[in-house]
Amino acid sequence: MERQPPVKELMNSVSLRGTLVLALACALAGFVSVSAAAGTVRGRQAAAVPVSSAAVAAVDPNLTDAARLLAGLAPSPAGRLATVAAKPEWQKWRQEFDREWTLATRDRFAQIADWRDRELKNVVGGCSTLMYPFSGPDILNAWLLFPDCERYILFGLEQPGSLPALDHLSAERLSRLLDETRHALNTLLARNYFITKNMLSDTAAEELRGTLPLMAVFLVRLNAQLISARDMEIAEDGQLRPRRPTSTEHPVARAIELVVARPGHPPQTVVYFRAQAEDKAIDGRPGVRPYLDRQGPFVTFLKSASYLLHGSEFTKVRDVLLKRSRVILQDDSGIPLRFLPAPAWTVTFYGKYSKPVKDFNYGYQADMEKAYASDPHIKPLPFSFGYHWSDGGASVLLAVKAGPASH
Repeated sequence: MERQPPVKELMNSVSLRGTLVLALACALAGFVSVSAAAGTVRGRQAAAVPVSSAAVAAVDPNLTDAARLLAGLAPSPAGRLATVAAKPEWQKWRQEFDREWTLATRDRFAQIADWRDRELKNVVGGCSTLMYPFSGPDILNAWLLFPDCERYILFGLEQPGSLPALDHLSAERLSRLLDETRHALNTLLARNYFITKNMLSDTAAEELRGTLPLMAVFLVRLNAQLISARDMEIAEDGQLRPRRPTSTEHPVARAIELVVARPGHPPQTVVYFRAQAEDKAIDGRPGVRPYLDRQGPFVTFLKSASYLLHGSEFTKVRDVLLKRSRVILQDDSGIPLRFLPAPAWTVTFYGKYSKPVKDFNYGYQADMEKAYASDPHIKPLPFSFGYHWSDGGASVLLAVKAGPASH
């Protein structure tokens, strides 16, 4: 997500309001529930699996209610934010989400969850860490595809940010915040990816600041409660630590650490940090590479990654991913097929290989096209994914390392 992908006009049948609500709804678990045990989206109410009593006791009701309000979900009736939910601006917001959530589930997210259960669960097995480079705020797809990881590490160019103080906003400012949220999620809801140029602007809006509010929307809509949200940084030695006031003078990477409670799971952690990942820039934050390196072995997820790992500008990050990954799930914009040779990697293809969309011609892979053309047993992909979101030309590659990932 580091470069702006080519942008076609959104389909005329999808309004700006409806599209964004669809995106927010996309992660949401309103009346369409998320399976407590596996995170599976279903069109019926699933039996609740209780969170441990320790996790429930640790939940921060104010953080959770703030996230729920932003996601169009009712806060605790006894909480301090209950008055915000009574405002007509928020009531309208909630109605939009509930209406569009059904469509989002029907059109994409139920299919992703069903496909995950068939194709990924037995391959991935237990998941300690999921690595999602160039993600922006997209914890949504990470959780839909890998709901059971202990820790999720995301990074991109946007600031981590903070949750807005909803109870201090006037009606005008609340309306502006909800409009900014709608705009920020518009492209993800329509196409299932963010455009970096737009996201950098959206996450620096007057009321909506950073990736945290958008990630929080997805988390609570996926049936999570927030335990904590801490300002962190990756120090020069590669350690993730609480942010220090003096850190503005040092080459650290700013981060946010979320700990959440969800039915059927022990507490799960989401870390998002801001860093440029090009070879010429990554060493300007010297702790980033050792931080990534020590997270392995991990599962890697790459989607709509602007083909950044295809050339010679991102070799350091690519090397870490190849060295530390035990499983890689990606579309064709991730790591080129030539870096995943047999027998070191076992590769399974899904969907249809299409040449990169305009402006990404450098991402064409002749070997990938040949692999798809020569294999009559490639399974279909029942949902849109990546840049070929509107033409049925999406491909997904699942690569499993033959031996253990390097330590």
